[in-house]
Order: sequence, then structure tokens, then C-alpha cells
Amino acid sequence: MALATNTSGMEFEVFLSFRGLDTRDNFTSCLYYDMVEKEIRVFKDDKELSVSQKIEGGLLRALNDSQIYIPIFSKGFASSPWCLREVAHMVDCTSKSVGKKEILPIFFDVEIDDVKLKTKLYRAALSEHEKNYDSREVKRWGDALVEVPTRVGWKLEGKGYGELIKLIVREVLLKLKGKNRTLPDHLVEMNDVEYIEELLDSNSDDHVRFIIIHGTGGIGKSTLASVIFNRLRSKFDYCSFLEDVQSHRLLDMQKKLLSETLGSNSTQEMYDTNDGIDRITRGLGKAKVLVVVDNVDEKKQLENLVGSYDWFESGSRIIVTLRDIRIIRNKDNQRQPSYYMDYSVKEMPFDLAIQLFSKHAFRSDTPPEDCYKFSEKVVSSVGRLPLTLEVVGSLFASTARSEWDETLEDLKQAPCTDVRQTLMISINKLDDIEKAIFLDIACFCIREKKTYADYMWRNSGYSSRSVIDVLLLMSLIKIDEDNRFWMHDEVRDLGRYIVKKDNVEDAGKRIWVSIDENTLDILRSNEEKQVVRALSIGISHDLTPGELSRLPQLRFLGGRRMNFVGNFNNLLRNLRWLSWHHCPFNLSAVNLHLVNLVVLDLSRSNITHNWGGWRQIKKAKKLKVLDLTGCKRLTKTPNFSKFGKLEKLILTWCVRFATIDKSINKLRQLRTLDIKGCHSLQGLPKEIGSLECLSEIIVPQTTESSLSELFKLPETLGNLKSLMRFQTLNNYSIHQLPYSIGKLTNLTCLWLTDCYNLIELPDSIGELESLVELNIRNSNISVLPDSIGNLKRLKVLNVASTEIHTIPCALERVETLEELNASSLASPVAKASLELEMSSG
Repeated sequence: MALATNTSGMEFEVFLSFRGLDTRDNFTSCLYYDMVEKEIRVFKDDKELSVSQKIEGGLLRALNDSQIYIPIFSKGFASSPWCLREVAHMVDCTSKSVGKKEILPIFFDVEIDDVKLKTKLYRAALSEHEKNYDSREVKRWGDALVEVPTRVGWKLEGKGYGELIKLIVREVLLKLKGKNRTLPDHLVEMNDVEYIEELLDSNSDDHVRFIIIHGTGGIGKSTLASVIFNRLRSKFDYCSFLEDVQSHRLLDMQKKLLSETLGSNSTQEMYDTNDGIDRITRGLGKAKVLVVVDNVDEKKQLENLVGSYDWFESGSRIIVTLRDIRIIRNKDNQRQPSYYMDYSVKEMPFDLAIQLFSKHAFRSDTPPEDCYKFSEKVVSSVGRLPLTLEVVGSLFASTARSEWDETLEDLKQAPCTDVRQTLMISINKLDDIEKAIFLDIACFCIREKKTYADYMWRNSGYSSRSVIDVLLLMSLIKIDEDNRFWMHDEVRDLGRYIVKKDNVEDAGKRIWVSIDENTLDILRSNEEKQVVRALSIGISHDLTPGELSRLPQLRFLGGRRMNFVGNFNNLLRNLRWLSWHHCPFNLSAVNLHLVNLVVLDLSRSNITHNWGGWRQIKKAKKLKVLDLTGCKRLTKTPNFSKFGKLEKLILTWCVRFATIDKSINKLRQLRTLDIKGCHSLQGLPKEIGSLECLSEIIVPQTTESSLSELFKLPETLGNLKSLMRFQTLNNYSIHQLPYSIGKLTNLTCLWLTDCYNLIELPDSIGELESLVELNIRNSNISVLPDSIGNLKRLKVLNVASTEIHTIPCALERVETLEELNASSLASPVAKASLELEMSSG
């Protein structure tokens, strides 16, 4: 058996070491919460251990895992043997890390000479320790203090807490560098990157620069900006990539910019763009930032997001991508001032265009020898835009070779400069159902969950699985890591153009209608709109029975801050999907009769368990999906007695949600229960054992403040014969698993990561005959039960950063094991022995 033993990975990014009596309730607490608010994974130990205890358990794991150590040196720091042990371990870890870890000290109310033992302050504390500890250990502590670097770090003198904390967090964020943009799988880079980097001159801090990347749709502007963003982001204090700005509200984009730079608290109670401008200029005015504003189509987008050069600190760089350079010029079409520089993206060189086409058509960098001439003909016919090459390459990959010549002739009929005509050749290859689903995605499913749309299509008589595969293979759509639809804006615009072209004069005769201030008259028109299947409302609006009575074929209705007012008397009987974000608590509508509704998305609404709308929704007997993501006023679920067909219940980030109603046992067809982020929930009810179809449970995180509370998993959990995935992350309150877990014979994935108070696995774990992956990383489990040898299908075992130091011999019986992550086996000898033992087994 070949075994991969993975010992890398850092759960915590920053470790704070401090003497509690000196700084816990003031400076350290403020620093900790500011780091958490900036989404830095920081460890702060709030318990002083007794003098006899060693560094072990969760504390040892946090020290070993962290990338940055921040000791906060105060006057009493050296009087704590515990603090000295931590510093000694930091110095040891840093010296062995080959530059991957570092110590950034804070000299709180002491001088550098105090820490370097050049004064009496810390020397006297070490002398006292020699009375109670081995002199060799005390010497090790002293040597560690002297070793602490002083060329980096911070001193409090002359600064307030707020100013110093801001400097620290900025430096830490810079060192952690953050998350890169995802790039295409088949990326072919050109010289444009180097040219734009020269224009940016990121090493110069003389002024702010705006770089405008412009060119036709599909030429690769956004990809180019993503490559540059990934390369340069580490050089700036704050970074933000505002993707596809033209498709979002300006206020939402302002909030994204602020959240990614200053943290989520910076957007609280922000209700208009003027307030957003004020917060951006005040918050980022003294920061060196890198901001990408992608896919701009109106000047006001720039005016509200990045304004002008005086919004940011010198050295900041703003990258803008757009199609039409005239957008940023003044009324006389004059160029902007000198700090605006533009770069026109050119077509790919012919050899690189052949390479990109080949990657999509043949899954290789070069075409097969017998296809090279043909590939040259294709590229000569369609031009060298990356989007066109991707779509056309994918078209040939999914077309029988006997049809290639005919397809090439079709391509030759479209001018190579006309992207839409080229794309239309792919779309014309779709059959009626494939085209209908393609248009649905283009018009109202982008960034929506694929499963939600699938429920709507199936309920309307379409089988979408094979259709989605076709659209993916043809590169007309993509599905992101969150299982949401994505589409290049050129392809999206073409889909919407096809819909509008069906009736240029009368929008009410199209299959999809988008309502804003300029198109509200479409709703108010007395003419019946038999063709309209989907309605998207982008403004605050009260829908009336009169308006909806003229939309008898409506299948999809989506909008934020809309409302229903009046007696609807069965008018929405054909509606399949209602996406009603921010719906109000007060609902005055009656007789909605959502008898065919299958998807109800009430995300980020102000509803509670006694919201008046529940009475209307209970008549939705066919409901499959109920999404209550981010409903922060929700404290308990409604009565589920009337939702017998429900298959997905999404309650993520309902932070006050504490109780699951007992009527959940009526949801006999429920397949997914997602309660991630429900910090107030204290357990699953015993009634959950009645859910015979439940295949996935995602259990919420809890915080250290909830350590006194238990998250209860009932014994009835073992009744869930269909359960295939049980996942929890960062749950401090799970102390034990029910013994009945062994009855979950279909369970393939058991994730118990960061369950710090979980100390053992029940013997019944060995009865999980279908288990493929077991992950107990960062738990306090110290022993694997011998029954683990009975897991005949186990492929992945993660015991990293646990108390497990030896692997039971029973694991040799698991012949299917392919990957073992065992960084808690601290001894290199133990690791080598394990690898030898497992590979020979």
C-alpha cells in the first residue's frame, strides 16, 4: 500500500503570548478582536496553567501551527514561567522553520534592553525562577529572550492603543498575504502582464496611479487583471478585487471593498453610497491599496468606488477593466490627468492562439500532428480572442470529427471580428431544451445555486442534468466552487440579446423581463403577458394582484425588498421559484396559494418564527428548498408539519437561531440540513432520527465563549440510515459522539475538525462500513480505537494536530488507505517508522 503522510498545514496564523494580569483586559483583548474582525485566525490562550504543567495539547498545537508569533512584553511578563516557556518554544519553532515562521514582538511598557536582559527588570525575574525550576530550563528561557528579534516589532511609546493596533494588524495582513484570485485551468499568459507591471511601477510611492485596461469583450481583461493582482498584492497594505461591477449594486460593491480591506464592521449601518464614499475615503485615505474595479460600464461606478487620486495614500494602484475607454473621459472626450494610464489589450499572437485552442479542443498544448493544419484554419477563421478560442475549441471537442468540416464552414461565415456571430454558431448547435435552459441561466440564474434551478426545471418538465453537462463541455457556462452558475459577460449578454430580439418593441412579450425605474410601466400595463416565464425586480416595489394577474405563466420571481400587497386569489399557481431576499416582517398579502412552488429563498430577511408569511407558505405542498441564510432575527424554526416534501433546509448564519422545532420529524424527504454558523444552537433534537432520507448534516461552529455549553448529538442520530456526510468545523461544544453513530452504514465522510473538546471516538466507529474519509484534525482525541481496523473502505485519515502520537497496529488491516495526515506524530523517528510500517503493510 502506498501511503502519503502529510505533515504540513497551519490551522492558526497568529499566536498571541501575554501575561494576563498586565494586558489581557485592555490592549491584548482589543488587538485580538481587531484581528478576528479582519478574519485573521489568531490564538489567544486565556488560561494560565499551573507551574508544573508542560506545553501540550491545544496550546502545543497552536504554537506549532502558527505562522506569526506576537509576544506582548510587559513589566510582569518574565515573572510568568508560562510566558517564558511559550517564548522559548517560539524561538525553537522559528529557528527550524526555514524562514516560514517569524516572531514580531510588542514592547508594551518595557524597553528592548529589558527583554535582552541588559537591565535588572527581567534578570531579577529569572533569578527568582531559579529557586523553583531547573537552572538549565531557566537558562533556556533567558537565551530565548536574548534571541527574540528586535529589528521588527512595535513599541507602544508615543502611540495610542488604536493607532498601534492598526499598524500591527496591517503588518500581519501584509505578511499573511491573503487569498489569490482563481485563474483559468487552461491559462496561456502573454507579454501584456509585463507591460502593465511597468506602467504600475508598484515599487514607487511617489503618487497614486490608475491603470485602465480596455479592449473588446472576451479578450481577457479580467483574467489579465487577476494575474497581476495575484503577483502584486503582497506589496500593499490592503487589497480588493471588485469583480463584474456592472452586475452589482454600487452600495454592495462599496461594502465589499470596505469588508475586504477594513473588515466587516466597517459596513455596519451603511445604507447609501454617499456614506460609502465617506467611509472609503476616511478608512483608506492613509493606506497604500491595490484595488481592481472589474468590468466597468458607467463612470459613476468609478466615482463611487475609487473616486480620484486623493482618496488613497501615495503608492496606491487602481486597476480598472472596461470595454469602452470613452467611459472615463470627460465630456469633450479628453484624456484624464497624467495619473491615469491606459493599456489596450491586443489579440493573442497566432502561436499562443493555437495553444489555447488546442488546450480546449484536444486537452494538450499542441494539436495532434494530423490536426495542426485544421487548427490553423479554425484560428484564422474565428480570430484570436481568448473567449472565442475557448468556446470554439470546446465546440470541436464535443463534435464528431466527421462534422468538423461542416462546422468550420459555418465559422467562416461569421466575421472573425464579430464575437457574437461566432458564439451563435455554438448556440445554434443546441436543441430546444438546451437552448431554453441556456437562456434561463443567462437571464436569471447567474450566481444562483445550480440545485435550485434544477428543481425548477424538473418541476417544469425539463431534465437538466445532461443539458448542464452539454453547456459545460461547450464552455458556455461554468459552475464555481460554491455550486453556483457563472457565465462570461459576453456570453450572458448574448443570451439576453437573444431574448430581447424575440420582441424588440414589447418587452412584455419576452420570456424574461427585468424591472427597474425605467421599465416599471411593463408591470402596470393592462396587456396580458402570456410569454413571460421569469421576472426580476431590481427596485423596491409592492407587487399587486393586478400586476401579477397578467403574468399567468410566471415560473421565476426574484427581487430584493419587494413585497406582495392585496388578495392574490391563486394568481401565483404556476410559480416554481421565489427568490425573495430582504423580505419584510409585515406581510399584508393573502391567498398567495404557492401550490407549485419548489424553491423558496428568503435569505437575509427580517422574518421570525411567527412571521405572517408562514401561513401563506404552508400551502406550498411541493416545496423542495427552504433557504433562510442570514435571517438574523430568526430564533427558532417554524412548524414544519405542512412541509412534507422539503429536501433542503438551509439555515446558515442565522446567528440567533437556537431551537429546531420538534416537527422536523415530519420532513421525511429531507436530504440536506445545513446549520453552519448558527452559533446559538445547542444541539440537534432527538426527533431528527426520523429523517430516513437525510444524507448530509453540516453542524455549526461554536465559539470559545460557549465552552460551558454542550452541543448535544442525540442517540437517535444512528437511525439516519441514508446519512452519507456529517461535517462540523470549529465546534468547541461537541464533547462526545453518540455510540449509535456506528449504525450509519452509508456514512462515507465524517469530519470532526477543530472539535477541541472531543477526547475520544466510540468503539462503534469501526462499524461504519462505507466510511471513506475520517477527519479529526485539531481535536483532543489521544487514541484511535482498535475497531478502526474494520474500516475496509477508508481512504483518507486525518489525525493532524491531535493528541494521537502512535497509530494502532489495527490500521494495518485497512488496505484501502491512501492518505494519512499525521502531523501530531511529532517525532521524525515515529513518522519514519509509521511510513515504513504502512508501506510494507
